[in-house]
Formats: sequence, C-alpha cells, structure tokens
Amino acid sequence: MQVIQPATLYKRLAICALLLVGGACQQLPEPVPDNRYQRPADNNANATAAVVSQPLQQLHNQALAAINEDQYAQASDYLQRAIRIEPRNGWSWYYLADVHWRQGELERCRSLLERADGYARGDARLVAASADLRAQCQ
Repeated sequence: MQVIQPATLYKRLAICALLLVGGACQQLPEPVPDNRYQRPADNNANATAAVVSQPLQQLHNQALAAINEDQYAQASDYLQRAIRIEPRNGWSWYYLADVHWRQGELERCRSLLERADGYARGDARLVAASADLRAQCQ
C-alpha cells in the first residue's frame, strides 16, 4: 500500500476543487434561434386549404429540407417544379419567397408574397405566415 504525503494530497484536492468550480462557473453560449422549419410541410392541416397532390407535397418537403441545410438553390429548384405542377398553390409561392428572403433578396421576396396572397383562398395559416414574412422583408 502506497502512502500519500499530506502535501501531495492537498495539492490533488485543490486541483480537483478548481476543476469542479471552474467547470461549474463556465458560461455556456446562449442558444441562437435559427428560424428553420421544424416539420415537413402540412398544407392539409387547415380545412379551408386546397387539397395538395402527393408529388406537390413531396416537393414541398424536399424544399424545406434543403432550406434547413442552407441549400437555397436546391430549394428554389424544388419549389419552381412545384409551381409548374400547381401554379395556383399559395404555399409554393410562400416557400419560394422565404428562400429569397433568406438570400437577402427582399424585393423579390415581397413580389412572391403578393403571388402567395393571391392564391391564399381563405387559408388563415398561409395569410398569417405571409404577413409575418412580409414584416421581415421591410
């Protein structure tokens, strides 16, 4: 059995205490809100929303995944394909406006929101989302 000298023991205890106190006092960075889409698009959640086809829904989900990965060109491609499939779907226009907003193209964002509003057809969620994004485009 090895005997530890009191001076060595005190040094070791002091080092452990400093590590514990230092670790507890360390400031962790504040989480930064990232304004990302947290779920796939669900355009059918509102009863007043138009029925969305499966290919359109899939393109919306792919676009939102691309936005979450900051792949805006890819997201724009998906959304332009969605618009070719169903040009009167307001959500496609809204998501495309969101892509342009994220790229700092505020004038283009506002013009795309006008298109989205024109196709809202009483969809309260789309109207509210569009108003929120429009306020950020100012």
